[in-house]
Amino acid sequence: MENLSAEFAMIIEELAGEVQSSEYLEAYLNAEDDQDELDFYVQLQQIFEPQIQELYQHIADNHPLQIIDLETQLLDDKFEGLYLPRILAYGVLRGVVTNNYKYTRPQDHLRTIILTLARSSNFEMLTRRIGQSLQLAFALSSDIWVTNLINEIGNKRVKSYLSSQRLMKYRDASQRVVGLHSMRRQFEGENFYTSQFPEKGVELRTMYPDLKEFILQRIILKLDNQNLAPTLKKFMVNKEFRGYHEFVYVFGLIINYFDLDDETTQEMAKTLNSCRKDVDGFVDNYFEFLRELLSSSRLNIKTDCDKRVSGLIDRSKVSDQFNAYYDLMDTIRAEGYDSEVTLAEVQKFYFMNEGLSTINECVRLTLLAYFSKIINELTAEEYPRYMELSKVISQYINVFNNQEFNQLVGTICLKYLKKLIKHYTDKRSRDYQDIKRFSTALFLDWNTMNQKEIVELFKTKRKPRVKKES
Repeated sequence: MENLSAEFAMIIEELAGEVQSSEYLEAYLNAEDDQDELDFYVQLQQIFEPQIQELYQHIADNHPLQIIDLETQLLDDKFEGLYLPRILAYGVLRGVVTNNYKYTRPQDHLRTIILTLARSSNFEMLTRRIGQSLQLAFALSSDIWVTNLINEIGNKRVKSYLSSQRLMKYRDASQRVVGLHSMRRQFEGENFYTSQFPEKGVELRTMYPDLKEFILQRIILKLDNQNLAPTLKKFMVNKEFRGYHEFVYVFGLIINYFDLDDETTQEMAKTLNSCRKDVDGFVDNYFEFLRELLSSSRLNIKTDCDKRVSGLIDRSKVSDQFNAYYDLMDTIRAEGYDSEVTLAEVQKFYFMNEGLSTINECVRLTLLAYFSKIINELTAEEYPRYMELSKVISQYINVFNNQEFNQLVGTICLKYLKKLIKHYTDKRSRDYQDIKRFSTALFLDWNTMNQKEIVELFKTKRKPRVKKES
């Protein structure tokens, strides 16, 4: 992590001064009834929180390793709890969870945020905006962590409030899923992610979930990562990491998605080619990573990714599956998936490896991504193009001889077919009959549907009769 730069620290100090000298703060502190007190505090929020948000997003986008120090400074009493509920929400959502929807490790910064809230002189005002975040923070944390935190609070009223936020429904993992997804939707598209970068191998394994999520979010939000270049370079050159599969995953994301300066890009190439040559299992681990990436619903791996990695490969010094795979990706990108040249090269490559090998699965998933993108973008009127594409897909099906691939591509085509059936409702029309004949033969040939299922698909669904009142 990094300390807040002098420039941003000065802005924070100035903002704190403006809060303390605000007439609305004075009015809030001197309010004689609860409604006036609330009204003046809301006015404080409306004036200052947008300014804090603008600064926060700038730092999160361009200097993400300074976020924790920024939040720590915003917790200061001089800010009167302004923006604190949002910091709490960010802290809850930033933590990585297990398959059982519990934090992978204790959230120390989140603990600091909650304790600051609990000890704030503006606690009553803040409780109006922190309920959901607190409930989820406690639900995702261990019982021991929550109990120890609450026991640190001396104020009985505050302690009672915090205890009331431990909801029984969140004992059920399915409810934690619902709660977390609901909260994520509220902050979708906002950037509040950061991570500590490890310096030793043992730290890499501990920090990996947070680091991986941080890198993923930078990609999903399409952020500029140039300011991270020095940290990324330091991470890449650390040879202690290279035997860890966690390194392969993080490094794989970086080389597939990050556009960095020439010096850092050269370091990426140097690291990649050194690992291919000198690190046992690196190539196998990389294709395991690539398979997971291609199967992911969170990221789309595009031709730009293949082009970016291909440009890093030193083909003169090392001859391995990396060369062969990315040469094939270059061919697909240059010639098109539907050319005879590409089909021949795919077949040649595919037969050089075991049918169920990881690298062959990567090839299948790559072609599947091409087909999926095209079919999903077709309109109903473009069904002749779909029919031509299906013929190309059939050629690849014959090469791959893989039932899972057949089922996956069949699912994509079935989705489009349902779109066609919904559009072409006149069963006597030529369009409908052509679609029905073609689809029946296609799905039977691919062995993804049987005759009965196809008949059922095209059968007219009768509406239930409404009984007439006697």
